[in-house]
Amino acid sequence: MRLSKTGKADNHYYYIIEDYRTAEGYKKTRTVEALGCAREICEKYGVTDAESWCREYINQKNQELRASKLQHSRYMTVKLQENLPKGEKSCLFNAGYLILDSVYHSFGLANICSEIMKAHPHIKGFDLNNVLRTILFGRILFPSSKLALSEKYQQRFIEKFNLDIQHIYRAMDVLSSSNTIIQDRLFYYSSKDVKRNINHIFYDCTNFYSEIETEDCLKKDKSDKWHEQHTLRKYGASKEHRPNPIVQMGLLMDGDGMPLGFCINPGNTNEQTTLIPLEEKIFKNFKKADVVICTDAGLSSEKIRKFNNKDADDPTVKMGISGQRHFICTQSIKKLSQLLEDWALEKTGWSYFTFDTETKQHRIVSNFNLDQLEGEELFNKHYNTIFFKERTTAENNLDSRMIVTFSLKYREYLRMLRLNKVNRAEKMIANGSYDRERDASPKSLIKTSFVDEKGNEIKKKTVSINDEKISEDERFDGYYALTTDIFKEELPLREVISISARRWEIEECFRIMKTDLEARPFYHSKDDRIIAHFQTCFMALLLLRGVERKIADYYKDIRTFPDGKYTIDEILFALRNLNVFSVGKGQGYIPDYENSELISDLLNIFELQPLGNQVVMSDTLKKIIKKIKTSPAMYKIS
Repeated sequence: MRLSKTGKADNHYYYIIEDYRTAEGYKKTRTVEALGCAREICEKYGVTDAESWCREYINQKNQELRASKLQHSRYMTVKLQENLPKGEKSCLFNAGYLILDSVYHSFGLANICSEIMKAHPHIKGFDLNNVLRTILFGRILFPSSKLALSEKYQQRFIEKFNLDIQHIYRAMDVLSSSNTIIQDRLFYYSSKDVKRNINHIFYDCTNFYSEIETEDCLKKDKSDKWHEQHTLRKYGASKEHRPNPIVQMGLLMDGDGMPLGFCINPGNTNEQTTLIPLEEKIFKNFKKADVVICTDAGLSSEKIRKFNNKDADDPTVKMGISGQRHFICTQSIKKLSQLLEDWALEKTGWSYFTFDTETKQHRIVSNFNLDQLEGEELFNKHYNTIFFKERTTAENNLDSRMIVTFSLKYREYLRMLRLNKVNRAEKMIANGSYDRERDASPKSLIKTSFVDEKGNEIKKKTVSINDEKISEDERFDGYYALTTDIFKEELPLREVISISARRWEIEECFRIMKTDLEARPFYHSKDDRIIAHFQTCFMALLLLRGVERKIADYYKDIRTFPDGKYTIDEILFALRNLNVFSVGKGQGYIPDYENSELISDLLNIFELQPLGNQVVMSDTLKKIIKKIKTSPAMYKIS
């Protein structure tokens, strides 16, 4: 702070002023305090030299300011004028993105952008790193269209990115062309920052619908080049049973729920053809590791099983070129051979685990008959028990181990669902709407006939509930089967079931992308833009999982990760509501959020403790932002 004076020489007006920088970086001067004219100062303080008194007063103020800085305790006075119009820009900013920015840099995304731009020196006019940061943070905090992000939501960040919509679209083209590099480097950098569980890997497919009515290939007024660039949006089996064209996404996830790799295919692609190509791309990053791939029944084809059947006797494993590869797949009992189906549904020969209170250990009870569960006493006792049986099989020149489980709780759940479906089917028959329903609806439980009760043909159609189908489906209620090439000598049954049970996490990944990140519906038509859209959704999901993982590591909760202290929904709510309010034209920021244990943990884990104070000075915030932008060593291309 320094002294400024105006007016006539015999009666100067004195002011305390200071220099500051605006949020845009411009240097300006502002008045801190008006001291008055020379005559007023002399009369008020009983001095003869007003200017000397003013300079002494400013020195005292500066000493107090320096002392308060040393004690990390500064004060800010904001003067507001009632009739002064509000500025055009909002004063409310999101600070939760700083947590995401910390994971962004620690996972090497800034390095990846630098590597991509070095490979494309001809691309000028925008900073790929800033564009990617804006897209990812916007997708997590303000899921919206690219246009809304560029025109509205990018203003909500403390840093000024000043992006145009053209920068976002140009960046998307660059990102889609570098998809393989991005996935490879993401695994490299993230595994340097957190431990990746690559011994258990999960794969599944889903689809996303587009807001159009026809496939791109059906458009006749386009050139051949246009059709070559628009091949992904196809009609297929939609998860939402919509009539819109869709694209298919295959996702690889590591054993801790963190995304590992993805692929985008046309909506009419057979999902069983997508896993092996993606495995070949991703597994080269850890080709010497022993891997167990886990899929659902839809991806348990013979070809996939044989590809992932590589034991210690394999020549490449013996030579140390690659690690062992095994599979654990869900098996449809209905698709088994008659011999294996009869064995799986046989009521005798079942086992279950029980806890021995004397030895304090689990033991196996064998040769249990499921018919005994019909009694009320045993039904209540074993309602939550999981019964099991296992055997080896040798089909299609592949030795496997089949595990079948039975659960009363699971059986009652399926029966409850079927009862609801029957009730809906009866309503369809009553109001005659069954012809308008899709086959996947309760319509599947309705049968039509042109034969009367005596077997005579009639002209009028009769409609009724298909009791035969219901009885046939009920035979499989409560049963669940797995097949694996890992035998009991190598892995106990409980561990096999435990690994398979974590498949719910990949379904949660899809839910996060579809619901929380609003990845659907997508409005892009060009293949490169579609790939870039889901590429950014994939990276945004990885950042969220990274925050979740760092919380787990902070609490040393790796063993049960991601069943950690907080859910993704809770973390998202905290990040989106961690706001600050700018005061004094960017001189400081007042945190504006409802404090909680989760926010306190986030601020401690990511070293953002000043955001927990009553006010954060702008220079303190700049130091925080600068510290966050610390990236690991660059990947060395061999």
